[in-house]
Amino acid sequence: MPTAYLTTRGMKVALRGERLEITPPPEALADKAHPMPERRWIPLHDIEHVVLDAGVHLSPRTLDGLLRREIPVLFLSNGNFPSGTAIPINRSVKILADQIDCARDHTRCLPLATKLIEAKILNMRRTIQRLAANRKEPPIAAAWLKSMANQAIACPSIDSLLGIEGAATGRYFETIAGYFPNELPFERRSRRPPLNPPNSLLSFVYTLIINELTLHLRGIGLEPGWGVIHQPEDGRPALALDLIEPFRAPIADALALDMLNHKRLKAEDFESHSGGCFLKRESRRRVFAAYEDRMEREFYDERLKHRTTLRNSILRLCRETKSYFRDGTLPTPFLMN
Repeated sequence: MPTAYLTTRGMKVALRGERLEITPPPEALADKAHPMPERRWIPLHDIEHVVLDAGVHLSPRTLDGLLRREIPVLFLSNGNFPSGTAIPINRSVKILADQIDCARDHTRCLPLATKLIEAKILNMRRTIQRLAANRKEPPIAAAWLKSMANQAIACPSIDSLLGIEGAATGRYFETIAGYFPNELPFERRSRRPPLNPPNSLLSFVYTLIINELTLHLRGIGLEPGWGVIHQPEDGRPALALDLIEPFRAPIADALALDMLNHKRLKAEDFESHSGGCFLKRESRRRVFAAYEDRMEREFYDERLKHRTTLRNSILRLCRETKSYFRDGTLPTPFLMN
């Protein structure tokens, strides 16, 4: 499991040689409904980064050991929202100047932005085709989305590209709404806060991907705050929000539909507070497990002509984006087969 999710409050984490020792809190050991082992270990060579809840006990010595092995740590507050990161020292300097120069030049931003939005629309189209095929129905809006992808390629500016993206996304969500279970209807996309279980799950998985992208970007020496589609703004990981676009449908949307339709999550796994609907803390473990399974599942990429995973596809896009900032070589965003 490349990502270690350590989110049980009261859990203790210690570095023992080349592995993490995980000790659950006493109340978790006493929980007969969801029993946990007294102690378990995770080899460091199996970890790419760590997601840590603020209620987990991790010593400075252990944190130092992770960083020296170039394993970044993402800290969560309330088990959901990122509060900060611990990142190995970045020795890349010149690439940051290249990135900022590009982000401030809309002419240079447009080719990369176009590639990302085109891939997003094509992946939304492919998702609809797969959903329709499973139910032996015609793929509503698929032809229209293909036309929108072609229009995106011809856009002369970021603003016109965003207009195409907004229209395509709106029609896409109208279409996939019919594929959510009747007992947990989608209705419409709602955020900040999400207003129902499907939106809550979508937002949660989008956050997981954005957090992972943020760590990968920092790990290769890029600044997540400077993007090409989303404008820089304090507290916003603009570049991570750019790069998530091709992955929203194949990862988050597909995962939400799968978990809700197969009843791996039910209405009782969500709770209402602060004017919105949110996953319960104990239910998030199932989402973490399903997310990791999807990210690490191997498939044959027809364009690249080799086997890969969605996580490797994300890493590849991060590295190719870095190359674009450096020498103008356009990346090849992930497209569903």
